Amino acid sequence: MPPGRLPRKPYAGKEIPISVLEMMSREEMLWISGVALPTENFPPCIKNIIQKTEREKGSHRTAAILAAFLGQAGWGETDAKEMWSKVASVEERIFTEWFGKMHCPKCETLKTESNGYPDLGIADLGCCQPDEKCPGFGGPVEYAALLKVEEDRSKGALKHIKTLHLARIFDWASGKEGEIELSGAEKDELENLLKEQMENETLFYARTKVRGRLRPKFSIRVSEGPKRRFLSELM
Repeated sequence: MPPGRLPRKPYAGKEIPISVLEMMSREEMLWISGVALPTENFPPCIKNIIQKTEREKGSHRTAAILAAFLGQAGWGETDAKEMWSKVASVEERIFTEWFGKMHCPKCETLKTESNGYPDLGIADLGCCQPDEKCPGFGGPVEYAALLKVEEDRSKGALKHIKTLHLARIFDWASGKEGEIELSGAEKDELENLLKEQMENETLFYARTKVRGRLRPKFSIRVSEGPKRRFLSELM
């Protein structure tokens, strides 16, 4: 399997034995329309989010999706916040965290089931009601901006939003490679652990809840039995 996201994320508290193959960084860019896309261009899912103003279930998810969408749709912050405030019944920090800083989810993500924010699947909310145009686009932004091929992105500009730190790992439990996204502090923590790791110790990856989000957590401990190692580690 080519490197990608970790094939399976451990449940909260569960540990997976791993080896780190490579540490790397990648710049993440956000495409933003060069003009404010009109509401008549919005896809059905976004129109439904705007129209369904009285909603308790999924309110944080839909608020985040709308903020991210408006940011990429080229709306100015004042106009976007005015529309968002009429729809959203959640704290303002959701707008601040998502507008112009996060990618609006693709249709593939929106159509999934979710256990709640910050996972943005909305299959349970009835917002996704595809029309005849939807199959031709990968997500709400592409639909509204009529982006069908890569060349169409010249209609907007790319904004640097963050530097991604990634650990390419081998998951010994599944026998597959993958990538784990890290914050700067998590990257430093992992690199320090790798420096401290002894010959008879195994590195474990888990996820723990930090301010409501599951974040990667690493630990090392003495191996029970022979330590799994790669040929490259022995040379």
